Amino acid sequence: MTKLAVREYTGVKALALQALLFACSGCFHVHRKPQIASEQVAATIQFPEWSQDKTTALTGPELKALQIAMDDFKPLGSEASKKDDAWTRCLSRLESYDAWVRGGERVTFIHFTPKEDERCGLQPSLMDAGASYAVSDDGIILKRE
Repeated sequence: MTKLAVREYTGVKALALQALLFACSGCFHVHRKPQIASEQVAATIQFPEWSQDKTTALTGPELKALQIAMDDFKPLGSEASKKDDAWTRCLSRLESYDAWVRGGERVTFIHFTPKEDERCGLQPSLMDAGASYAVSDDGIILKRE
């Protein structure tokens, strides 16, 4: 092989690799690892006695539906920037909301309600009443509003 043929072959391989990586870019799942406390902090934590009367239990399908609704409601990377106003910064944080979960027949209903007054010190707005989801046990969003 001549030097020119080797360069062309290498260039074609690089181009093919770039095309493959571009085509597969939607295949990669971004996972944000949680922050984990130090061993010293963990040593100070005592778990409670687990009992049904003092806990909130979600069934497997309800938990799956909640995760699906959360991923749709606040997709990864949808955080507000420091340049945004206080409302936008508040409502872009998942911890600014409460979630109400109610099971149905092969469907789970979820409602995210903002708590901007309690969590951000802002006056509640009648315009943003949160979001509601109906998610099937198969993991399909049947309705959202």
